[in-house]
Amino acid sequence: MYILNIKRMKASIYTKYIIGLVAIFLMGCEKMIEIKPPLNETPSAAIFTQDRTALSALSGMYGQLAQITFQTTGLPINTSLMADDLRYLASVVNLQEFNANTYVALTASTEPFTGFYQVIYRANAIIEGLTKYSGTSVAVSKQMLAEAKLMRAYCYFIMANFYGAVPLVLQTDVNTTAYQSRETVANIYKQIITDLNEAKANLLADYSFTKGDRIGVNKFTAAALLARVYLYTENYPLAESNATEVIQAANLYSMVPTATMGTALFVKNSTESIWQLPQPLQATNQYTTETASFLPSSNTLTALNFQLRPTFLDIFTGTADRRRSLWMRDLTIGGSVYVVPAKFKYRTQAEAVAANVTESQIILRLAEQYLIRAEARVKINSNINGALSDLNVTRQRAGLGALTATDPTILLQEIALEYRKEFFCEQAFRWFNLKRTGQADAVLSALKPSWKPEAKFYPIAQSILNTNPNLLQ
Repeated sequence: MYILNIKRMKASIYTKYIIGLVAIFLMGCEKMIEIKPPLNETPSAAIFTQDRTALSALSGMYGQLAQITFQTTGLPINTSLMADDLRYLASVVNLQEFNANTYVALTASTEPFTGFYQVIYRANAIIEGLTKYSGTSVAVSKQMLAEAKLMRAYCYFIMANFYGAVPLVLQTDVNTTAYQSRETVANIYKQIITDLNEAKANLLADYSFTKGDRIGVNKFTAAALLARVYLYTENYPLAESNATEVIQAANLYSMVPTATMGTALFVKNSTESIWQLPQPLQATNQYTTETASFLPSSNTLTALNFQLRPTFLDIFTGTADRRRSLWMRDLTIGGSVYVVPAKFKYRTQAEAVAANVTESQIILRLAEQYLIRAEARVKINSNINGALSDLNVTRQRAGLGALTATDPTILLQEIALEYRKEFFCEQAFRWFNLKRTGQADAVLSALKPSWKPEAKFYPIAQSILNTNPNLLQ
């Protein structure tokens, strides 16, 4: 990833072309360059006629994603409250509503709609700019187009699973996009799959474009996201084949072993990481913002905001599952024990620096690919023994014995349980899985007195609806 700061551009450039705003969205930048477009060139032409300025647009796209609060903390925290893994203990109204699935006080600043569409806009601008203008090298143009399509696909996957039908915006002309109505979920997934397949065909097979850093993406990133999308759309043969491609890339990916799963998994460039998020706020940060929310600043009730639900902890009772001790922390406060998520260990920059560790949020990791392939194999009854073997990868890494049952019904139940234990409070896994498997109503109505079936779809803030009469709730 290339981080640049563009300064002294005319105000008209800022208003006409959002990619010129890289400096606003990226903090801690080191390199400073000036762009002085010729008088006969449009702002977009000035950016997409040379590699270094085009790469600043790519950097801006990734930087925008890293600044979305719903990406950095909303996916692991808010969706865990919306599901059944986490409980909120404090008094912030919006978080209380996530906890109760009521969403009454919703505003544009407390939902993902605007933030993810800003990233989609940047991806569209890159696709349009590189398609329309020449001047970037073939290699850079090919990689950037593929990365923009992958990013657009990822954003639409998140949006479709939060809202269902949303506007499918594939261009930057606001005169056209400002009044778009919702597109069907089927068509959104069709576009996601198209984007990911095109990205997969053109991305590199390693991380050389980002000098080894896994904040960049490659063809296996696209394959991993495709495997998930095909699972969600019930195309199980393609879910299996794409997951297999990632699993077989053993030169890049391997499961972090049991001995170091508590310290070496959720760190920068972990061997299990397929795609990681750039550090928000400052590129030099060594901690994740979600950790500061999960772990209290002091061992007091006033500092404690969240706890893992006892019903979630019950699934670990009586087992030797190392995830209970390594990925959670028990706090004794006032004679009572509260258990909090602790996949990430450091809540401040000073703590991470002192430990000489850089932790990074993971968007995609290898463990999911084993579970995707296991579920797909059971659903198409193609390789039950292979499905069992895949399921046992994460089980045995956690210190549990290998399962031997080959009954498809039992296997699917165990796979669902393993998803929950492996990915708690991580990237909306539990919330999305409850909905895609049709279990949300039964599970959440038994736990939450105020649960209503319509709570499975997140509402769009009224302030956003007011700007587009065609965007109905």
